[in-house]
Amino acid sequence: MSGPDSGANHAAVIVVIAPDERSAEVTIAGRTQVVTGETPRQTRSSALDAAASYAAYLRRPVLVNARDANGSWQLSVSPTGVVQTVGGTDAELIGPPDKKKGPSGKGRVIALSVVGGVLVLGLLGGGGYVALGLLPAGGSGGGGGGGGGEDDGQAIAFDSRPTPPGFTDQAAWTHAMAPDSNPAVAPDGESAAFVSEEGALTVVGPDGEERWSSDLPEGLPPSGARPYFVVDGDAYGVALLGEDSVWLWPADGGEPAETEVPDGARVSFAGNAALVEDGDDAYVVEDGELTAVDVPEGYGAMLNTGSDVLTAVRTGPWEWVGPGGARVEPEEPSGADEMDELLTARADTVVVVWSAGGESVLAVHDSRDGSVIAQSPVDPAELEDARWVEGDGVAAYGPVVFDLDAGEAHEVDLDPVSASGDWVFGELDGEYVAVDAAGEPTVIDEDTARPWGILGERAVVVSGDSVYALSPE
Repeated sequence: MSGPDSGANHAAVIVVIAPDERSAEVTIAGRTQVVTGETPRQTRSSALDAAASYAAYLRRPVLVNARDANGSWQLSVSPTGVVQTVGGTDAELIGPPDKKKGPSGKGRVIALSVVGGVLVLGLLGGGGYVALGLLPAGGSGGGGGGGGGEDDGQAIAFDSRPTPPGFTDQAAWTHAMAPDSNPAVAPDGESAAFVSEEGALTVVGPDGEERWSSDLPEGLPPSGARPYFVVDGDAYGVALLGEDSVWLWPADGGEPAETEVPDGARVSFAGNAALVEDGDDAYVVEDGELTAVDVPEGYGAMLNTGSDVLTAVRTGPWEWVGPGGARVEPEEPSGADEMDELLTARADTVVVVWSAGGESVLAVHDSRDGSVIAQSPVDPAELEDARWVEGDGVAAYGPVVFDLDAGEAHEVDLDPVSASGDWVFGELDGEYVAVDAAGEPTVIDEDTARPWGILGERAVVVSGDSVYALSPE
């Protein structure tokens, strides 16, 4: 068995994006070509064009191994141009328009992605593809560095890359990771996970102390590994994706459970639990087996929280499936008169664009009761290729930055790429910036290490193949 996340039966394409993000080397069948773009987004689009053309030529999916100054990740590009990330930590609903808006849709397609990858992805009814980004969410990598275990109380200088706002160049600890692999930080900020250079899945606490480690199962390569924290009761276990299965470790370590997935299925972790999609069918992982989700007719599964599954349609209420599940009618934002489109969702939030007397309103809703958390007027054209990124109380969708704690929104024309802690990172007027919850930008260096998450009070960043925990200012 193999699915789009596995890489099995995929031809390989290698994409290396230049530090200035104005060009990329694309290697196909041993031959390298250089593609360019006037903007980083155009460069990425050109690289994906080349991969999509190769997939169409082969009439089968190709696996894209991509890397830039901020890390590495994998994509799967189908012969019809559907681009998917390997794994996924964000969710987007893509389907046919309402009948009143035209007859262009042919069946329902749900695309879930990483935004931990931050690629929200595409569908398309005919040829072509949509790829809304090509950067790992919150990720940072590249640049020199080494690493070795805990620091025994001695601060470690982090001098290979500029540090993110609010953090010093002193690391409390560092660990060496497997080549081209990425760390993860638990949603509660109490644990970090990575695959060590010895090939063991390792979970550490805020001070870098090892809580548990486990050798990877046979056939699961450490290089390029990406762990995902998943709900395990009141704590978080860890998941890794294999060629044709999901491996889940319990919160306290021990032996992992393997769950095989169907050929062509897709696995995502948008709600901090595994959701498996196989065509129109959706499944959750329970005790090493796949359990079917009773998705309402006409709806698509978006994410799994470990206790219930969020399902939705493009225009209309969304519905939680599971114990105590309920249909949620979203509250109309101030000045809005009609729901235009549900854009994306997380476990706690749903993002919707509304019509408002010829204008448009972008609103973030509470996923459980539908109430409006924050709203902003928006130009719908600026939502094309937009993505949702979220830190600790601050988030962004396209040009709008949301203060989720204060219930405020600020349109700052940002092109966000990741969020972590108190900051959203992206591009604004051709400069790299970090934007706070008040919408105030701070210019940063292009190679600034963007945090993968906040562990305790420390920023987890990457340089080379080592992970560091930077102390706050």
